[in-house]
Parts: sequence; C-alpha cells; structure tokens
Amino acid sequence: MLHFLVFVCLQLISISAASIRGRLDIGLSNITGATLSRTHFRLNQIGNYSNEVGYTATSHLKNTLGDFEFQDMPLNHGTNETTYFVLALGSLDFNLKPNRILCEFINIDENGTEYQFNAYKNIFGKEFFPSPDITFPEKLESVETEPFIPISLVNRAPLRLYYQQQNKGLFTGGPFARLLDTTWKQAIAVTFVALLALPVLLEKFDPETAQAIKEEKLKKQREKYQIE
Repeated sequence: MLHFLVFVCLQLISISAASIRGRLDIGLSNITGATLSRTHFRLNQIGNYSNEVGYTATSHLKNTLGDFEFQDMPLNHGTNETTYFVLALGSLDFNLKPNRILCEFINIDENGTEYQFNAYKNIFGKEFFPSPDITFPEKLESVETEPFIPISLVNRAPLRLYYQQQNKGLFTGGPFARLLDTTWKQAIAVTFVALLALPVLLEKFDPETAQAIKEEKLKKQREKYQIE
C-alpha cells in the first residue's frame, strides 16, 4: 500500500511540474480592462504524449502589466524525454508577434520535476518539426523564456482593422480627390465654378442687368467685325 501511495505521489508531481510564463509587452497605456478580456493565449500539446488526449488550455491576461501563465502542464515520463506544446496568440485589438510559439520541455530527471525549457518562433507555413528527408532543415528562431516569454506588436500593423470603406466618394478618393488635394487647387476649382455659375444666377435674379450685358457683348462683336 505504501509503495502504491508513493507511486501516485510521483505521478502527481510529474504532471504538475511544468509551467509557462509570458508577458504582453506593449506598454501600460495600451492595456486596459477591455484588452484583458479581448486577448487570449491558447496552448495545445503536440507530438507524442502519454495521455490519451493532448493537453489543451486557454489563458488570459492577469493584470495591466500584460502577464499570463499556464500551470500544471503534463510532461512525458523518462530522462531526456521531450514534450512539445504550441502557444497560439489571439487578440481583437492587436496584431501580435510571434503569432505561434513552439514550446519544448526536455526532462532532466525521470519524473519531469526538473526540465529544460526552450521556445521557438513557429510562424505560419512552417512545420512544427522538419521532415527527415530534408538534409539541412531550416531551424526555428529561438525565443527568450526567462523570466517570461515576451510578446510584442507587429511593427508595420500594430492595431487590428476590421473594415475598410470601399465607396469613399468622388472627393475623397479617385482622380477628383487628387485634383483637390491642396488648398490652391481647391481655390482654383471654386473660382472656375463661380465664373460658370455667375451668368446663370445673374439672369435668374437680375434679368435686366443680364440683358444689358448681353447687348454690350453683341455690340463689341459687331464693332470688331465691322468693315470700315
């Protein structure tokens, strides 16, 4: 009975030894109460594992410092045995990098209470493990693990955009917008429109003056073409 209890205790220790700590390092001003609930991290066990079903868990930000953590992760038994997890990032507000991280645990002792923890950038489009047919496989770039895994923003597009206005209108997009993109171009356009509209407005609101202007214009044309 005593040996059985000792065996059970060792099993419990071995499956609760591993943990992962990370930090969303984007600045205190960018992390708000809404960000805490709209950012999540999902951890999936891959490769060979002793349990029938691989470990899966989801974590959220614990505080405005951007800390998150996974605990009690099961490790395979045996010295030098390796256990793999994939950490996937998700946020409704930010584009984060690295978007996926391959976490590697190598047991130092039999029960996995002591281990070596490595992490690698596991971007989309690359396999978790290189094919044995590849002579010189491309190695994944390593990521810091102590004191935590740093998560940052994508420099070119830090914020997530969910919609883009398609019909911007004549004066906000297209050739008309380029014609009116400066103040002096706008002034010329307004003056041109005013000159075109002035005769029409004058004829409508002051027909006598408009008629006098027309007669004066006709008189000048006759004098111009009059044969002496």
